[in-house]
Amino acid sequence: MRRLALALPVLFLALSLDRVMPEAPRSPAPLRTVALDEALPGLPGANSGRFGRVGNPLNLVFVGTEAGLREALSGAGWTEVPGTIRASIAGGAAELLTGRAVASAPPMNEYWLDGRRQDMNWAIPTKFLSARHHFRVWDTGLRDERGRAIWWGAGDYDLSIRWHDLSHVRDPDLDAERDFIAASLKGSARLERAGFVELPSIPRSGANDKGYPFHTDGRAAVIELR
Repeated sequence: MRRLALALPVLFLALSLDRVMPEAPRSPAPLRTVALDEALPGLPGANSGRFGRVGNPLNLVFVGTEAGLREALSGAGWTEVPGTIRASIAGGAAELLTGRAVASAPPMNEYWLDGRRQDMNWAIPTKFLSARHHFRVWDTGLRDERGRAIWWGAGDYDLSIRWHDLSHVRDPDLDAERDFIAASLKGSARLERAGFVELPSIPRSGANDKGYPFHTDGRAAVIELR
């Protein structure tokens, strides 16, 4: 197992040299104030992945400040996965050496929304390096009337590793992971309310940029934080 732990980072580095260096400063999304119920229908239904192909469908919307979102997710047992391979491997190695569950690694692939990479990655591991709950979120630049950021998110459950490209085989049932993520925050003191909204822009079925199939009922979980 430890040999596997040492070999995987080398493979990730070989396949993703463009992401070894620290991330360049990213341009923030332009800010605009809008009512939440008006913002939701205008959100893109999916992000973009490899070679500009359609990536993963929207299934999460968070409403809250960046600090509030981090506090709520950390308190619910989620670990923020660093955005670069180097930082992810360093974090995973530190967790392994200190006997903690490895949650900061493996790195999460980059996806794009309106020309911007994800702002945060979050995960809960269930099997060493190969299986985990996880999702990505983007700051849309939209703010509700109370000044809270509206975050766009896409989550799915990793089942195993596909070795030829080191991607994760995922559960095609995106609704199960969406529901798990929403349920994980039910006990948070930060949670104000949560519900589901059906959005026509969300693709109901298909395959993502890596060829993994998915299906969903077309609803996004909307999680509002204090």
